[in-house]
Amino acid sequence: MIVIECTGDGRSRGRMHGEAARGLIRDGLQRWADATAGAAGIPITRYVSAFLSDTALLAAIETRLPDLVEEMRGIADGAGVPFDQVAAYNLMDEQWWYDLERTPNAEPGCSVVAFADQGTGAVLLGQNMDLPAYMDGGQVVLRIQAPGQPEELVLSAAGLLGLTGVNQAGLGLCVNTLLMLRHSRSGLPVTAVIRGALRHERRDAALAFLQSVSHASGQHYAVGDPGGVMGLECSATGKTLSPPASESALIHTNHPLANHEIDPVAEAALEQRGSIADSKRRLEFLNEQSASIRQIADIRRVLADRSVPICKTPTRERNSTTFGSVIFELTPSPRAHFCPGLPTSDQWEQLGWSSAAQEGPAG
Repeated sequence: MIVIECTGDGRSRGRMHGEAARGLIRDGLQRWADATAGAAGIPITRYVSAFLSDTALLAAIETRLPDLVEEMRGIADGAGVPFDQVAAYNLMDEQWWYDLERTPNAEPGCSVVAFADQGTGAVLLGQNMDLPAYMDGGQVVLRIQAPGQPEELVLSAAGLLGLTGVNQAGLGLCVNTLLMLRHSRSGLPVTAVIRGALRHERRDAALAFLQSVSHASGQHYAVGDPGGVMGLECSATGKTLSPPASESALIHTNHPLANHEIDPVAEAALEQRGSIADSKRRLEFLNEQSASIRQIADIRRVLADRSVPICKTPTRERNSTTFGSVIFELTPSPRAHFCPGLPTSDQWEQLGWSSAAQEGPAG
């Protein structure tokens, strides 16, 4: 697993990221640009200009978490690539609904599994991160050390601020796209929400942050700490706690279980593509498996499933793949397990914390 050290203020963190992963970032941006421009039928420069000017997404990050805009500028500086393309690339979830408004070709996915043992106090949080196949090959983990915040280990694609992660205080966060929920062109984008939530040390503080922001995209956030795991389904117009599968398990895929702020146009497009039916099949399978999930090996087994499938590979109908998988052991001394690409048993790697981890108040 490629681990990139990102320390200091926003610009410094981004520059370290950009310099360390320059080749991966350039390759990933080119694949994204080719896929995006091909689908849109216009040059990538025109697409990016329209995407950023048609929305106020970048301004929302600047207002709420300005250091993350500086981090993107640092990524662009370090990799020697245009800032506007880095910014648009980081609006991945938002690009899905932006493109869906014109043509239903987005490929969202993800399956989340959490288990909290009431007897032993063990809390496990894991997921498969399913993304467009062109992103495969850019897998990295960012080790983020920012002043006054707990150290973070964040699964990402080179050039992105992050996809899912855990911090040294024992707070973990996993996500599911809910593309059929209402979106906002001026809300806070998902990647910024993830990084903002991971700055907190406790589940209640992270949930309060999620409740406080205006969301750009429909998204389920599974937030855990050593006390347990809770899920929040967020849309542009509401935030609703998602129901647990049982007293000890939280399961989620890519359709809402409690939030009814539906965008009917997006829902119809996803229905037509079979995306909602696929999500329901995965949820049913995971609910059936939840009674047997007690330890890390059980979550690995479920995430590797090819029958439903939970672990995805590209098909003629759907060009998406499992980009990477994570399992977080949420204890006062948390442990983070990452698997780049398909979650096969021989590729899982546990990453430790830096001995120079920052300490300080958060949340």
